[in-house]
Parts: sequence; C-alpha cells; structure tokens
Amino acid sequence: MARHFTIQSLLTPSLLMAGIAAGAEENASNPLAAVNNTDIRYQYFDLEGGADRQDAFIDGAYMLRPDLKLKYELHYNSTNLTGARFSGFEKTSFKMIYFPSQKPLNDTWTVKSALGLE
Repeated sequence: MARHFTIQSLLTPSLLMAGIAAGAEENASNPLAAVNNTDIRYQYFDLEGGADRQDAFIDGAYMLRPDLKLKYELHYNSTNLTGARFSGFEKTSFKMIYFPSQKPLNDTWTVKSALGLE
C-alpha cells in the first residue's frame, strides 16, 4: 500500500468568476480580488517497488496595475516509476484579468466586471 504525505495550501483559486462581490475586505482566494498572493503545495508519494513521485505546485496572482491582474500556475513533477527519473513541468498557465469597471450598488455591495485572457 502506498503512503501519501501532503502539505496543502488553504488558498486554491482556479475558477474565474464575475458577478457581485462584497465590498468588505478583499479575499485572496477570490479571483476578482485586487490582492497579491502566492500559494505553494508540495506532495510526496512513496510508490510500491521503491519508486516515488514528487509534485510541486505554485499558483498565485500579482496586481500589475489597479485594473490589471496576472494569475499564474506552475506544476512540476518528478518520478522514477518506470525505473528512470523523469522530471519536468507538467503545466504552466498565465492569465491576464482586466477590471474595466467597478460600481457601488449600495453601502455594502459593489458590481465589478472582469475580462480574462488565457
């Protein structure tokens, strides 16, 4: 039986949503939030027969301007399941999100529009 060791981040934004957002403090897990964040996750799998697999994930966002956000995701893995070591990037993703407008509805709610390019 394989043993699994995992360190996971609490913040894993992966879905671009547009709509009504609360006007309170911005939450980093919300893709529409105008905040900088980076999440790092490492996993080690001890496979049967002396083989192993290691995965490293990095994802986050950086506000380039108040109305332009860069989201990034990198997934790197290393395994020797076939007897030879294989290492490399499994996934790289970069997205740009542009916020053309933000209008208050009342004292606590605002409407924010977003356009994304991947």
